[in-house]
Amino acid sequence: MRRDRRAAERRGRASELIAMVWLMLKGYRILGRRLRTPHGEVDLAALKGGVLVIVEVKARRTALAGSEAIGPHQQGRLTNAALYLARRWRLDGARLRFDLMVVGAGPLPLHWRGAWFDDRLR
Repeated sequence: MRRDRRAAERRGRASELIAMVWLMLKGYRILGRRLRTPHGEVDLAALKGGVLVIVEVKARRTALAGSEAIGPHQQGRLTNAALYLARRWRLDGARLRFDLMVVGAGPLPLHWRGAWFDDRLR
């Protein structure tokens, strides 16, 4: 693995840890981190108020760069992964929400609740 790729991997792991601690401080129960599914990896899964929250974490210098980093293909992949995890954890009846956390765009992580929606969940 090249040096710049290793540095990006370390930065991503640190960002996920920061995001996880931030969510815990906000009252979320963390169900898992770096969860591998047949549909891809989920950065963080949490539960709050009966809602299964799937959190994508981005380490970016600006909030705009973080929001632009999640395209329709990745959103669909995360929806499939979330549905897989909900079935696996017997949370089929729980509402699903997709959040984005951008770490590095300011002194605190930026947390966008309901950053995107998937019509298949309606």
